[in-house]
Amino acid sequence: MQSVHSKWLIYCIFVILWSGGAIFVELGLKFADPLPFLMLRFLIATVLMWTFCLFVKPSFPKQAFEWRMIILTAIFQQIGYQFFYFLALDNRISPGVLTIILGAQPILTAILMNEGTNRFQWIGLLFGMIGLTFVVWQQIFSGTLSTIGILYSLFSFLSITVGTILQKNVHTNLPINVSIQYTCSFIAFSTFSLFFHSLNVRWTGLFVLSLLFMALGVTVSATLLLYYMISKGKLTNTTSIFYCVPPFTAILDYITFGHKLNVPIVIGMVLIILGMVLINPQKVSKRTVNQSEIIKKHL
Repeated sequence: MQSVHSKWLIYCIFVILWSGGAIFVELGLKFADPLPFLMLRFLIATVLMWTFCLFVKPSFPKQAFEWRMIILTAIFQQIGYQFFYFLALDNRISPGVLTIILGAQPILTAILMNEGTNRFQWIGLLFGMIGLTFVVWQQIFSGTLSTIGILYSLFSFLSITVGTILQKNVHTNLPINVSIQYTCSFIAFSTFSLFFHSLNVRWTGLFVLSLLFMALGVTVSATLLLYYMISKGKLTNTTSIFYCVPPFTAILDYITFGHKLNVPIVIGMVLIILGMVLINPQKVSKRTVNQSEIIKKHL
């Protein structure tokens, strides 16, 4: 029972940190353009993780395949997902529509990974998706959709899905893995910022608070927890946790800004909780699929 309790404790900590990210991103973007915000966020995370590596002295990847997997994961999971996410929001896609598109990730992951998802887990995935729709229902119609915005949303969705599957097959120790990924991300977003001449930042107390939370709370802490969960469990179970993020963000929004929780949000929360219980039973099938060899043959 201890392992079950530990698993749900990790789930809760991850959801709290990841949900808080939405609040602090909204706050931080009032004082900085998206690209320099991302650049500074990954700069802090990169310095912190390499400093940690200097003390623990973890081993570096020894094979070219391992390096390719880590860099590819960074391109999709860190760079592609975040870059297209911000572009979608910048092209008149409401957060609600973007959340619905990204909410299909657990379903696509279950189809692609063939992890032996049972009938109750499929029902749980459906409950989660319906609950997610209830939570963001009002936001879905809050803006005019644009074709390019939808395209960016789909790229963001595909990036995080592919990145998550690739990360499942990275077996390098976690500190070195994320340090390399953050370094790649910092280089990429620095290049993008210079190329697009996007370097506007107003250094206020609120911006620094937002930046530190995103760097330490989300980019380092939440991402390490996510990668740990990916390495220990089925991807369908892990990705389904993202269903919990919008309702918990709504709770934080209520606590922070006083925005009321309406009936659809509460109904959505209940459906998502039911879905999570169905997706994550205490007894999990022992069936596993070795994806590493399949991917390795194509790299």
